[in-house]
Amino acid sequence: MSLVQFFRVLNRNLNLFLLCSIVLAIVVFFLTRNLPKQYQSETEVYTGIASGLNVASVENSALDFFATNNEYDNLINIIQSKQTLVEVGERLLYRHMMLDSADPRYITEENWGHFRYKMPQELEDSLLVPGSMFETIENLREYKRKNYDSHLVKLTFEDAGSPYSYKSIQRISVYRLQNSDLIKISYTWADPGITQSTLEILNDVFTDKMAQIKMGQSSDVIEYFREQVELANQRLQVAEAKLKDFRIKNRIINYQEQTKSIATLKEMMEDEYQKELAVKAAAEASVEKLEKQLELNKEIVKFSDDILEKRKQLADIKYKIAQLEVYYKDAKELEKLKNNAAKLEAQLNNTLEKRYQYGKTTEGVPLKDILQEWLSYTLALDEANARLEVFETRKAYFRSVYDEFAPLGSEIARMEREIAVEERHYLELLHSMNMAMMRQQSETLATGGLVVTVPPNYPLQPLKSKSTLLVLVAAVIGFTVPFSIIVIMEFLDNTVRHPERAEELTGLKLLGAFPDLREDSKNRSVDMEWLKDKALGLMSQNTRLEMRALGVTQKKPKYVLVFSTRESDGKAFMTHLLANELVSMNFKVLVLTHKAIDTEAFYDNSVHQAGRDFLKTRNFDDLIPSGYTSSLYDFVFVTIEGIITEQYPLDLAEKADMAFCVLSAHRSWNKADRFAIKEFINTLNVQPRLIVNGVDPDYMDVVLGDIKKSRSFLRRFMKMIFTLEFHSRKFSHNRNN
Repeated sequence: MSLVQFFRVLNRNLNLFLLCSIVLAIVVFFLTRNLPKQYQSETEVYTGIASGLNVASVENSALDFFATNNEYDNLINIIQSKQTLVEVGERLLYRHMMLDSADPRYITEENWGHFRYKMPQELEDSLLVPGSMFETIENLREYKRKNYDSHLVKLTFEDAGSPYSYKSIQRISVYRLQNSDLIKISYTWADPGITQSTLEILNDVFTDKMAQIKMGQSSDVIEYFREQVELANQRLQVAEAKLKDFRIKNRIINYQEQTKSIATLKEMMEDEYQKELAVKAAAEASVEKLEKQLELNKEIVKFSDDILEKRKQLADIKYKIAQLEVYYKDAKELEKLKNNAAKLEAQLNNTLEKRYQYGKTTEGVPLKDILQEWLSYTLALDEANARLEVFETRKAYFRSVYDEFAPLGSEIARMEREIAVEERHYLELLHSMNMAMMRQQSETLATGGLVVTVPPNYPLQPLKSKSTLLVLVAAVIGFTVPFSIIVIMEFLDNTVRHPERAEELTGLKLLGAFPDLREDSKNRSVDMEWLKDKALGLMSQNTRLEMRALGVTQKKPKYVLVFSTRESDGKAFMTHLLANELVSMNFKVLVLTHKAIDTEAFYDNSVHQAGRDFLKTRNFDDLIPSGYTSSLYDFVFVTIEGIITEQYPLDLAEKADMAFCVLSAHRSWNKADRFAIKEFINTLNVQPRLIVNGVDPDYMDVVLGDIKKSRSFLRRFMKMIFTLEFHSRKFSHNRNN
């Protein structure tokens, strides 16, 4: 739809649009002229969500806009939730129940009467607990549960006209003031006291609900972490007790220090053991050498009972001295043994000195000196053997200690790892619990940070009446709704409507178009007589051009077959008009129609009978009745019934000189029409032309150009704008020039 067609639709139905607009505006005016006065109260609350201080973040931190918007959405949704609004209505009812009579600060006299109707005195006495709002509200809720389907409950708590109904309280407006920490809440009602009281109660209710929600969430989290911390602590204590019992059982004070000390002692003992082996080897070598020198007197030394006995005693004492020096370190006992050893050595020396005082060796060395040296090395060898025996026992002890401590280290390491894991888990849970407690404290402070910076005001003046605005809106709606419906109908209209669409749908070349002459479609601004004449003149002109295009002008008459795909497309009517127009141009015309024409005709006409005989007709002359001579006529028009539903003579159709298809602009074109016209064209020897009947006068400009009609200056100017004809002569000169 072009702009010109759009405004044509608007102009054609303008009276209907204006009528609907005026009627709806009048109806709304009478319905709203007695609207009650409305009072509005406002309050502002500081939230501290965006820039407020909290426990979790004392220092300034980057603002998370997503989290901030989420907090504001949660707050606003809680304020507007049904549970909040229901509780506000209950508290408001309690406030009015506490009054003995109407008080303009809380409720006017008129609304007090409505309150008394909703809350009879006997019902109030059964529900009200003076001084206890929560008990009274519990009684109200119990009453509502028991009488949920009663008329009084529905009228009080569900009717949109009741100030205690959430449906009326949900008309509150809540929004954030720009990007600040403030939210603004406004409420409008027909009573200034109720308006102010509603906002006051709302501030208390949603603040309490925010605190309950925040504290409830934090408490659940803290309780969870407290339980987990207790379980982790128990597991940690079990692991520590297990390690303690293991240390007690295996007599371990400090495993690392103990193993270090054992290793040090073993190394020292090993060093001393090697030194003692060297001493023994040296003593053995010396004794062997001395015994060779004393070879002649060996038997005397070996078999001397006295010397051997003392030597044995001395060896035992040396062994005991070695044990004391290595293990026990008992100074008194060690000193005593050394004294005894010294005495035995002195006795051995005396005995040897007396016995071998004058002896000599084979080399001539005094035997006394050799024996003295032999005794010294023999005693040293005995002492070394004694100490080595002790060292062997000590080595066996260290081996057993190593065998014992080696597996204990792995077990202790495993237990210590288990304790470390449990301890780390315990500390993490403890940290999480501390963070949750900090968050709870922060939420508590933040909830307590909701500060009513602007208390609800008592509205002294009512709002301006919206009656005028409602009337204007009704007028606009009354205009736009029918306008939209008609425009949508135009878009959805599937009828042919205008000649261009007819050519596109049928695929036939246009011969002409004729306007719609029905009374309800006449346009007062269009010169219909001029339009009819020009439309018929164009059709007759194109008919003559079609006749000339045949190239056999001397042949008379020209047989014209007029058809349509369906009935009631106006074949007979269009044939009648075209025949009269040709007669006015001095052509002789004969019209053979399938039904009689009642209007005045200036041509010869006859009615042919449709039927089996008509279908067998082979020549047009067979249809001409007696008394008529075909050669006297220039045109012979023959009309047939709709080719979709009725049969037609094939032999007659193929002998037609011209064929005109008449199509009504008020109907649609579908697949049946396309199929029928395609088959019919195959029977013709000429290409049929199209005549569109009943075209809206506004669409005739496609055929005739600019339509002759009376236009105001504004309409001429608007047409110039929409058609982009800025240098149009019609805009600058009178249309009759």
